[in-house]
Amino acid sequence: MIDLSTLNPEQRQVVETIEGPLLVLAGAGTGKTKAITMRMAYMISMGVPPESIAAMTFTNKAAREMVARLEALVGVKVASKVRLGTFHSFCLHILREFGDRIGLHRKFSLAGTGDQIDLLRRALQEENGLAGVHVEALHAEISKAKNSLLRPADFGRRAMHAAIGVDPELMVKAYELYERQLKLNRMIDFDDCIFKTVFLLQDFPDVKETLEKRFRFYMIDEFQDTNAAQMKVLELLCVGHNNICAVGDDDQSIYSWRGAMFETLERFEKMFDGTKLIKLEQNYRCTTVILNAANTVIKNNTKRKEKSLWGSNPGDWPIEVTTSPSDTEESRAIADKCMSLLGEGFRPADIAVLYRANNQARAIEMCLRESDIAYETFGGSSFFEKKEVKDFLGYVRLLARPDDRLAFHRVINTPNRGIGLKSLEKIEEGTKRKQASPWFVAKNNAGELGLSGKSLESLNRFVADVEELKTWSLATPEDLTSIGHEIIKRFELARDIRDHVKETSSQERKIEALKSLPQWLAGAARDVLKAKDGLDIHDLLDRLTLNDRDFSDRDEEGRPNRVSLMTIHASKGLEFPAVFVCGLEEDLFPHKNSASTSQGIMEERRLFYVAVTRAKKRLMLSWAAERGSGVMKTSRMPSRFLSELPAGCMTANANQANTVARIEERQEKTVSVLQSLRANLKAKSGMSLR
Repeated sequence: MIDLSTLNPEQRQVVETIEGPLLVLAGAGTGKTKAITMRMAYMISMGVPPESIAAMTFTNKAAREMVARLEALVGVKVASKVRLGTFHSFCLHILREFGDRIGLHRKFSLAGTGDQIDLLRRALQEENGLAGVHVEALHAEISKAKNSLLRPADFGRRAMHAAIGVDPELMVKAYELYERQLKLNRMIDFDDCIFKTVFLLQDFPDVKETLEKRFRFYMIDEFQDTNAAQMKVLELLCVGHNNICAVGDDDQSIYSWRGAMFETLERFEKMFDGTKLIKLEQNYRCTTVILNAANTVIKNNTKRKEKSLWGSNPGDWPIEVTTSPSDTEESRAIADKCMSLLGEGFRPADIAVLYRANNQARAIEMCLRESDIAYETFGGSSFFEKKEVKDFLGYVRLLARPDDRLAFHRVINTPNRGIGLKSLEKIEEGTKRKQASPWFVAKNNAGELGLSGKSLESLNRFVADVEELKTWSLATPEDLTSIGHEIIKRFELARDIRDHVKETSSQERKIEALKSLPQWLAGAARDVLKAKDGLDIHDLLDRLTLNDRDFSDRDEEGRPNRVSLMTIHASKGLEFPAVFVCGLEEDLFPHKNSASTSQGIMEERRLFYVAVTRAKKRLMLSWAAERGSGVMKTSRMPSRFLSELPAGCMTANANQANTVARIEERQEKTVSVLQSLRANLKAKSGMSLR
């Protein structure tokens, strides 16, 4: 029997409620992960077959943490029988098994973010009227459509074209062309994992019935992040037996731009009759000062489920609010305060600096460097979007799936082997004539393509090398290490870096990173083997592509002892003893794009609530009276969220008292300089200047 003595009364109630629909309203830092993993362990101890449980999270990091906790409670072997992973990976598993019913190729690939943009760009080239359309904006609109379960015809009727200024008929055409590109390349995108699962379940009742019998108990973490398509999957799979536990917090719903709806908790209760509601309000993370601030601010939002965090963590440090004359001085004040915290005994890894937008990081980085404080940034460009990583994985994908068109086009001339655009166009013409993949044509019909002697020789050598490596085993992590090193050596990927990167230090850094990729790939394979008896290279590639979705996919263990810099979105699910939230100004936080609607302001307030509740002991808030540089400087006003904080919990930094005086001093100096310049010009020209 599982020991429940460490749980508080509400957590224990969650664990012991097994049958029927259960909605857990879990505030920040209230131990929800502990409660739901112990609930799974308790269910298993009560005789529920582990293979009948499906648990879904929204990041791979959260899934790994949950797996580790469950393994500690029931053992690795039993825990491995639970279907536990991200929502996308759960649906991808369904499509791998039943996708042929809706026309998916048995070995379809999952397109990463960069691949999706490339495919859409290629699709737009097929339609003259779409020339010049902002590809990223169009991709975002198609993603929203899929998350709303809209097929191309519905897409045009919903007038999403207004967002990017494109005629609705052309929008429909773009969506259709993009879908054709995906099908041609035997690919699906991230949104298809959910989108296509919905239509599979709707159109094939026998598949739905099979899954209803297989999985009898569902647990959904971070339920407030669920979009319409995900809600539909749950409705189709769970309404029959109603054994579903959703854990979420509408006060932390911050992903509306991904299609998430803060009202999902209310919709859950309407979808599943007889829902039992349990609130987790005892916070184990923050001091009472921070909790008071968080509760006070979030109560300004309407249409939320009422709850109030409470706790008994020691420490009565006030929240520090700092006003600086400029964003540069704001960053310098943050660096100075970091030095002070380090002097108090905090480690660099105990400190996080959070901001609304990534472009705020630069000034902070410069000031931390000047102070010789080690730091690390998160939430910028994806590891999987680095050229050397995409090239390396392109070769692995081609070896595993020779029909992968994107992998073929990525590596065929990487490094440069003389197979240029004209040669690629001839290969593409061959694929249309033969109705086959580029790899098939290159392997079997190269002599019929009309390539020049040098191009044909290079193509044949490339095909021979790939054919030889295809005979190598990909069954173990050690196999992947060996073939990874061989890919780097045989295809001269280090030379490609030298050809494209001019700066010596950048060259060396990228080449070192390249050399580490085989071990990294083998490590990812070992993670797969922890949950499965054998290694499936296709499953591994799917997992690596899904990792590209995570905002905070990082491991705490082994993390360098450095100050963390990240967006507030990237900080969700994390906690730090000391937290800075900077740039608290109108038009930045709340962001100007959200300030025009009450819904937008409420989401920005929820984002502020998330930022505040990342702090365990010390919370520092700051804003700048001016932001920008040179002629681009703009005057700023403090964020409305600062005025919503309870006055008794704050203390003003000394920097604030001097701000107005320093601004006036700078203005006086500017006037003095202008007057001097005016006098000099007048003296030289002898003219009266007005």
